[in-house]
Amino acid sequence: MNHFLRHLLRYDKPIINSSLRAMLVISGFYMFAFGMFSPIYAIFVEKIGGDITTASNAWAVFYLVAGLLTFAAGRWENRKQNAAWGIICSQLIVALAYITYYLADKVQMLYLAQVLLGMAAALFWPAFHSIYGKHIDKRNSVWQWSFYDGMAYLVPAVSAVIGGFLVKIHGFDSIFLVMALLSLISAVYMLFLPKRLI
Repeated sequence: MNHFLRHLLRYDKPIINSSLRAMLVISGFYMFAFGMFSPIYAIFVEKIGGDITTASNAWAVFYLVAGLLTFAAGRWENRKQNAAWGIICSQLIVALAYITYYLADKVQMLYLAQVLLGMAAALFWPAFHSIYGKHIDKRNSVWQWSFYDGMAYLVPAVSAVIGGFLVKIHGFDSIFLVMALLSLISAVYMLFLPKRLI
């Protein structure tokens, strides 16, 4: 353990610089909101009149939209040379998707929300990887990416517990509003980040 601590402390500058930290905060908000709902998604589908086939088809719609649009979004963001706007737009669309869940009373609304989430994912991930990758230090690249990868497991673990607790006490509406709010906070945070960090 002492050897590990000495190894950590021998660096002159922090392993996670300000740009990476900002991107981890933004992806953390995104993952937290998404993680609140995904483990209990099928219960919500049943609540609005769907069944297991509806749940799987709606998830397929999300993946299909996200997969196909990622190519177009990556090309658009590459041409614009401003990946920050991809992240901002994605978080606004995600907030709209969560409001659609909030308003959903039939299966068609579920499909609409899944399309919106797919569009948002297509905008978010190429932009996020571009900005994060740009600020990676080659000497510590694996370690710096491990912070993101570790968060991708730990943040949803925490948010899943919180989401389940909130739904049990206050119902699904409560988490949809929290999820939409987290997405809006993420968009505003990205909007006001200093240009040097992007």
